[in-house]
Amino acid sequence: MGIGEVLVDTEVPHDEDWYNKREIDYNFWPDYQKLLIDEKWPTNVIGAMNSVTDKILGLLPDPIQDNESWYRRGLVLGHVQSGKTANYIGVISKAADAGYKFIIVIAGIHNNLRKQTQQRVDEGFVGRNSVTKEPIGVGKITPNRVKPFTVTTLDSDFDKTVERKISLELKDLNNTFVLVIKKNVSTLRSLYSWLKKLNTTQGYERISDIPMLMIDDEADNASINTNKPDLDPTSTNKELRNILQLFKKRAYVGYTATPFANIFINPDESHDAHGNDLFPKDFIYCLDAPTNYFGSEKIFLEDASSERAIRIINDGYLHLPQKQKKGVEVNSLPNSMIDAMYLFILARTIRNLRGQQDKHCSMLINVHIVMDVQRQIKYLLDEELRDLKRAVKFNCKKTESEAIKEPLIQRVKEIFIKEYSSCEFTWLEVLPALVDAAETAKSFMVNSQSEDRLDYSEYDKNDEPLTAIAIGGLSLSRGLTVEGLIVSYIYRNSKMYDTLLQMGRWFGYRSGYEDLCRVYMTEDSLGWYTHISEATEELRSQLKRMRREGKSPSDFGLHVRAHP
Repeated sequence: MGIGEVLVDTEVPHDEDWYNKREIDYNFWPDYQKLLIDEKWPTNVIGAMNSVTDKILGLLPDPIQDNESWYRRGLVLGHVQSGKTANYIGVISKAADAGYKFIIVIAGIHNNLRKQTQQRVDEGFVGRNSVTKEPIGVGKITPNRVKPFTVTTLDSDFDKTVERKISLELKDLNNTFVLVIKKNVSTLRSLYSWLKKLNTTQGYERISDIPMLMIDDEADNASINTNKPDLDPTSTNKELRNILQLFKKRAYVGYTATPFANIFINPDESHDAHGNDLFPKDFIYCLDAPTNYFGSEKIFLEDASSERAIRIINDGYLHLPQKQKKGVEVNSLPNSMIDAMYLFILARTIRNLRGQQDKHCSMLINVHIVMDVQRQIKYLLDEELRDLKRAVKFNCKKTESEAIKEPLIQRVKEIFIKEYSSCEFTWLEVLPALVDAAETAKSFMVNSQSEDRLDYSEYDKNDEPLTAIAIGGLSLSRGLTVEGLIVSYIYRNSKMYDTLLQMGRWFGYRSGYEDLCRVYMTEDSLGWYTHISEATEELRSQLKRMRREGKSPSDFGLHVRAHP
């Protein structure tokens, strides 16, 4: 992994090497580094991350400098599913070691994404399960470590109930205070109200002695002010700026893989009451992905891997609603979706035969945002899955000639020959192994109303690998990590750059099974994805060119706005 490129505003005096000139007693970062080693991260990637997080720390202000007031705003540009969360937990660890006392992680707009981020922060920074209080992650590496203080948990965000319960003042805390909250107007208001009520006094309307770091994950989503300049900012944007305005010493770092909206923010936008907008005026850091990252250019811009991975949906319109509206009935599933599900069971089987039976394995179906439509699709798919399980159970031990008399087994065989005949196993080896793969498969509806819990960590506790078919819409469209994702079925007609890329939950790391991965989409979607992959690569290339020319983030924003 390379260390990336950074554009900085050179007109603002800033010493990027301040952390090397100070005696910093690093405690949090070494523990996190050891955790990454335990999780089998490649040593050279950990080394590169150490360098990258040092650079990002250097772009932030020194938290113990004498200045009465400071404010720096930056953006870190990563890739979808490439390890941005791991990066900012590294930055948080080093920032806390350096003296940042109040850290807010704003984790997207959905509950499941906030919970997933809370879990990662608990493991990588806090060191204990926020519900049970048992040591986890870095807490097991150094059991007697000083643990950061937090009031958000896996189950609870910062709401009015939490606000009423906490009566402490930030200045009374010896250790770092960290919060993981949802990007939600009422949550942000509750936090602002608590901070203002307990930590400011008459005549001192701002918090002066607590260095604050705000990490805005998925910074292009909901954080942007989309109102006209002469109107008040949009609600989420306003509340974020209000919290930042409360602190005299603050740094804001947005993280995203789809930075188009952030770059379109007016760099000069300000408001008397809410302060400056969130344009990354001081720096834009473009992260490199590790060489084993399975990203959009590999799927859409490289002919060989694209031909292997992409499958075109031609029958979706016969069964699935094109318009994203309520009151739609789904009476049958496209053959392509059923084939994709059979393909998933085959892929799970091959992974088992490869010795990967203790790893999670997932399929993603994202075809509609309406939850009732998702429910109908799950019901129909469960029927197909039951039929497959029954057919496999009664036929997998028979001779091949007997087994393929069952039409479902014949269909699965045809899919195997078409898709996976070049793998190292023959059909005769795959057939008897199908039963274990099919038997463990479960479907989950992933949305805010579902009672299904697609929680990989729960299965990890029992050393139980999950074979999951995740069916959802908006909750699957941004931020959420689907472990061991191997087959994706996307039938959505958005043309928005960020929505398209963020629906690409299939991007990431596929060590030992990259050859099995398949993505089902329409011909139109393939064209859009190819276009946006080119546009994103061009954006990164231009940022690197402007870095070589000594340009600033504001110059970059002007360049993008002037692009034809």
